[in-house]
Amino acid sequence: MSRDTRIHASRTYSDPSASQNQAKKRRLSPSFLILLLSVGMIIGVLLFITTGAANIQLSTVWEAILHYDENQVQHYTVLSVRLPRAVTAIIVGGCFAVSGAIMQGMTRNPLASPSLLGVSAGARFGLVLGFAFLPHLSYQLMIVISMLGAAFGAMTVYGVGMLAAFKGSEHVSHVKLALAGAAVSALLAALSEGIQIYFGIAQEVMYWYAAGIAGVKWMHVWTIIPWAVVGLVLSLMISRNITMLSLGEEVATGLGQRVKWVKFLGALTVFALTGAAVAVAGPIGFIGLIIPHVTRFLIGVDYRWVIPCSGMFGGWFLLMADTVSRWVNPPLETPVGILTALLGVPFFLYLARRGGRGSL
Repeated sequence: MSRDTRIHASRTYSDPSASQNQAKKRRLSPSFLILLLSVGMIIGVLLFITTGAANIQLSTVWEAILHYDENQVQHYTVLSVRLPRAVTAIIVGGCFAVSGAIMQGMTRNPLASPSLLGVSAGARFGLVLGFAFLPHLSYQLMIVISMLGAAFGAMTVYGVGMLAAFKGSEHVSHVKLALAGAAVSALLAALSEGIQIYFGIAQEVMYWYAAGIAGVKWMHVWTIIPWAVVGLVLSLMISRNITMLSLGEEVATGLGQRVKWVKFLGALTVFALTGAAVAVAGPIGFIGLIIPHVTRFLIGVDYRWVIPCSGMFGGWFLLMADTVSRWVNPPLETPVGILTALLGVPFFLYLARRGGRGSL
């Protein structure tokens, strides 16, 4: 990279006037969005706990928290059924959203997300293999296997994408990579189903997923929290690097970034977050596609803010989607993945129609 290019790149990234002009284009400040999401999260949790097949008074919720009585059915429902499910929805949604934000920032591919580029499908495939060949492993080790499967799925998609690549525009390659992700995801899903049938483990796998997040307990919450915290800390550590990488590899290199090292850490973070989320809740799709785009539209492209805001936004989004899934046909529940797909598929088609350009 020439000296003039490096100077221009540095000014583009760090010039205060450029930052001020960009801030003027924002509709919300990041701190205000975090405040809104915090309030929305509190309201969402209360709404989730108090409504459902059986409505519970808010006073009963406070009583269950402050003076728990194990003989009270409603107290048990609040603290042992609905509250861990709400917390899990927030964590899982945040994991998927942060993973999608990192993938889109690192690859500059607006169509990148765990569900579209084979990461979620690979995690599920790893879990199925674990059930088939290592059925007595601990919960934590099964999550590690899920992460290895996520890495395998992502590498397979990028390998197929490289084989199918041709000399064309960057936007066309984005769409082709998404198509490769869809093909590999379908293949891994078919292999997973075949392994389940051959080894007779379909019931165990279904019990593991428990219809998404419907069957989670506090054990699942305590299991996923360490992985989520580590993944979020890593993502925040490399957030500034991802911001520069989203400007282009040449710009990032000119600003002194070790691009390969940043991508390696980013990939590890994505595998950890997605693997843990899929192990607990199953491959819930499109959160990692929708939420980062909406977040960038609201606050701009500084990933020091995009990552934490995407995590909170994704958690709130999945919490509300799971709340609605319990309202559709009570006392039966609609799988939350159906609701996320109803929003995600049109959003994906919109982005694909624009040739992979990411602006809303």
